[in-house]
Amino acid sequence: MIEVGGARRLGPAAQEVVRLRVVAVLESGQVRTYRQAAEVFGVSERSVGTWWRTFKAAGGESPAAPVKSRSGPVS
Repeated sequence: MIEVGGARRLGPAAQEVVRLRVVAVLESGQVRTYRQAAEVFGVSERSVGTWWRTFKAAGGESPAAPVKSRSGPVS
């Protein structure tokens, strides 16, 4: 597998690709733990767990990427 470093620096579409790849390798059994997936893809274990639980809660279908607003009050 190809290691993806610094996933936060990726755009939203590329981040979604990383999420989908992480879920795919967990589902296929290519990696067995959140830690292994996190190391392979250069993301946090916590993120891997969140993505996996979201995937399972959606019935094994890829949920839409989470939308977060980073804009704060305008000064």
